[in-house]
Amino acid sequence: MTYQDVLWLLETIDASQGIDVDLKIDGFEVSLNWANGQAASGAASPTTGHAPAAQAANVSNTGSAPAAPIPASAATENDVVSPMGGMFYAAPAPGKPPFVSIGQTVSAGEQVGIIEVMKLFTSVTAPKAGTIKAIHVEDQQTVAKDEVLFSIEPGKGA
Repeated sequence: MTYQDVLWLLETIDASQGIDVDLKIDGFEVSLNWANGQAASGAASPTTGHAPAAQAANVSNTGSAPAAPIPASAATENDVVSPMGGMFYAAPAPGKPPFVSIGQTVSAGEQVGIIEVMKLFTSVTAPKAGTIKAIHVEDQQTVAKDEVLFSIEPGKGA
């Protein structure tokens, strides 16, 4: 199975309303029950043993709820969207302050987050200079490709 196959599988699962997947490849087995966009249960194990089921949790380091989610189809040129589906991280490391906060001025190309897929970390950058006016996702939240992460009010960057 190639990296592209895995990405396609994850995007298909993420976009579905409900799906059951049992995948067995070269002694590795993954079972996933995905209902209404949430992982209901999941386990990954070699066929010779069993590992504990992984549980997903959405945790916010800021202590405040994110702004209402914006569908990818409603994204504007002033929004920062996820370049791929995966886990969103608002900070460079656990316990560190987030890259950005509401009201912060950012420059075009400035890092505003990280998306992690299968231990591959990809920087998320601001497409233009301006001020962060809304944060639409929480730290350690699973996001879809093209999901709106931040809204930027255009202006002069730092």
